[in-house]
Amino acid sequence: MTAGPPTDRTLRLLPAPPTDPPYDDELGAAALVVDGALALAFPAPASSVPLRLAPPALEEEMEDRATPRTLLPDPVPLAHRFAQAVVEILAGDRPAAQLSRYATLDVLDQLERSVRRGPARAVAMARRPVGGAAGSAGALAARPRVTSVHVSEPADGVAEACAVITAGPRRRALAFRLEGLDGRWQCTALHPG
Repeated sequence: MTAGPPTDRTLRLLPAPPTDPPYDDELGAAALVVDGALALAFPAPASSVPLRLAPPALEEEMEDRATPRTLLPDPVPLAHRFAQAVVEILAGDRPAAQLSRYATLDVLDQLERSVRRGPARAVAMARRPVGGAAGSAGALAARPRVTSVHVSEPADGVAEACAVITAGPRRRALAFRLEGLDGRWQCTALHPG
């Protein structure tokens, strides 16, 4: 019998690898943040704003938070994306809470009440049966989409927008006001037509 190379069969104690996921402070800057269930393609904010637990701001506080136009991005692309998101909320395809960063509490409450109060009206704005009465089993029209947005800036840090929404053969309007607050545009008034 020939002897082969010696084998070391001694037992060694090895530490177990960590099984906990990394904590938020261990993720670094590469962590992606998704606001709600669907990711919105809004531009990243230039700076973070501290979270405040307070009732809606009074008029004096709004003036303190106002941001001049020179420090704000172009409102036209944001107005287009915001209008499309509002249409999707009214159609029931998106929760209103996803616009919490881009709308005041009053506007969010108005959107939620619109969806709760009249889902038939909201859906009528969004989808109409093609080729027949509302009760027919015809195919649904294409999802509503924003076909054009017109933005005017009547004052420093204020943009007023009107969007034309197409849902099948029908067209509707949506008007809203964006104000520069805390370094970003926020919707402070909304009027679906």
